[in-house]
Parts: sequence; C-alpha cells; structure tokens
Amino acid sequence: MLIALLIVARAVHIAASILIAGIFTFGVVTLRLGPSASDDLRDIERRLLCLAVWGLIAAALSALLWYWLEVANMSGLSLMDAFSGAALQRVLLETRFGHVWQLRLGLIAITFVLAASWLARTEVRQYSVTLVLWLLSVVLLVSLAWISHPAATRVQPLGQLSDAFHLCAAGGWMGGLVPLAIFLTGGRVSFSLGENFVPILQRFSTVSLSCVSVLIATGISNSYLLVGSIHALFTTVYGWLLLFKLTLFVILLGFGARNRFAAKTQLLNSQMIPDLLRQLRRNVICEACLGGAIVIIVACLGVTPPARHL
Repeated sequence: MLIALLIVARAVHIAASILIAGIFTFGVVTLRLGPSASDDLRDIERRLLCLAVWGLIAAALSALLWYWLEVANMSGLSLMDAFSGAALQRVLLETRFGHVWQLRLGLIAITFVLAASWLARTEVRQYSVTLVLWLLSVVLLVSLAWISHPAATRVQPLGQLSDAFHLCAAGGWMGGLVPLAIFLTGGRVSFSLGENFVPILQRFSTVSLSCVSVLIATGISNSYLLVGSIHALFTTVYGWLLLFKLTLFVILLGFGARNRFAAKTQLLNSQMIPDLLRQLRRNVICEACLGGAIVIIVACLGVTPPARHL
C-alpha cells in the first residue's frame, strides 16, 4: 500500500515538474513573444500560464504527499504515526531528502506567487519575467536529480550531472508536448496563429531533436551506472522496468519522427489544411500520453533498487 501510494505521488510530482519546465521552455524558446505579438498569441501565453499555475498546485500537493510517505518509509512508522511533528521534522532537518524538499517547496511557492500574480495582470507581460519563471522551473526540475538513485548511491561523480541533463531534456521535449497541443488547437480556429505555424514548429522541432539527443546519451550513461551489465538488464526487476521504459521511448520517437518528417513537411509545403492540423495535434497528444506512461515507469524505477547494487 505504501509503495503504491509512493509511486503515485512520485509520478504526479515528476510529471508536474516536467510540465512546468516544458511550459516555460516552450514560451521562452518556441513562442518568443515580442511586443508586437498578436492577441491570439497572447491568449495562448495566458492559457499556458494558467496551466502552469495548476501544475504548480499539483506539484505542491504531490510534494507534500510524497514527503509524508517518504517519512513513513524511512522511519518504518505507520502512515498515521509518520504524521507526527517529530518524525516530519527529523526527516526535514536531518536528511538529504529533507534538505532538497525544503528547497523544492520554496521554489514551488516562489514560482506560484510570481506566476499567479503575473497571470492576474491585464497588460502585456514582459519577457524578463517569463525568463525568470523559466529559470525557476528548470531549477525545480533539476533538483529532482539530487534525490535520484545516482545521488543516493553515489555511483559516479558524473552520475548526478547526467541525471540532471536527462531531466532538462525531458522537460524541453516531453514537457513541451502539451503546450504544443494547445497551440495547435488554437491554430485551427485562428488565422493569426496560422501565420506563426512555420517558425514555431521549426523551433520546436529543433528543440525536440536536441533534447532527444541528450536523452539518448544520458540514458545510456545512467543505464550503465545503475544496471551495470546486459545480464542484469534481463534478470532483475529494475532491468525489466528499464526495458519497458526503453520500449515506450522508441515508440515515442516513432511518433516524433512521423511528425517531423511527414506531417510537418506537408504543413510547411502546403496551405493550412484543417485535416493536417488535426492529424498533427492527434500525434502530439499521443506523444504526450506515451510521455506520461514513461513518467509512471520512472516513478516505479525510483522505488526499485538499482540492478548494479543488488
């Protein structure tokens, strides 16, 4: 029961962190809204900012649940006993997990206040504020590497750095899929958004291709550090979960390649065809669902002992 709840809390929290980073990365790198941006693009920005606020709420609630469950897991207490002030304070002040969680909760609070107050403003939002929100979201995502298996087991000095780059790449690509789907939905009914399709899709393609390269490189590195051998990959629970994750990742790459080399090529070389936009949006939603499934596997891996250390 405890492990199942811990997997759920981890999955929700990791997914929310990736989504938040992806939203602001999409806004800073892909949309690049300037002073002359159209009202439709500003509306997309507002919708993404609203989604980020809800993502921060989900991150905060799941962080508190994860912390409570981790206290019970570390102390061996029941869930009710782990809710005592002494147990919560001990883990918060005397463990690496507690120190990282203080930072993460602080980052969530600061980002939420800044994003919510900026959302309430009616005038044009300054690019500098979006940049600050993006930096905060990236730090929030990267700090997950400080409580990962490489950080806990100290397998290699570069293991934690590799995990941090892996998380950043996941935020840039998978975290940007939902914002891209929202943009594609708005583009189907807005002429002014349609005029921005080509540069925005080109920028997102460049970002996603770069992120995929980083994901593959850091994924191979992390697999070697935590699995250690081909035999362990096929004979341990950790190895089986990793193989399942790799399978989903390959399927996800297939959808991404289809978007890049088929639908997007047609879009760039033809007029804005509603059927083509629906197809592209459908593929992006499928990618996002596969990304969510991968996050669930990552949450399971987080509570499973690495194969190298069995």
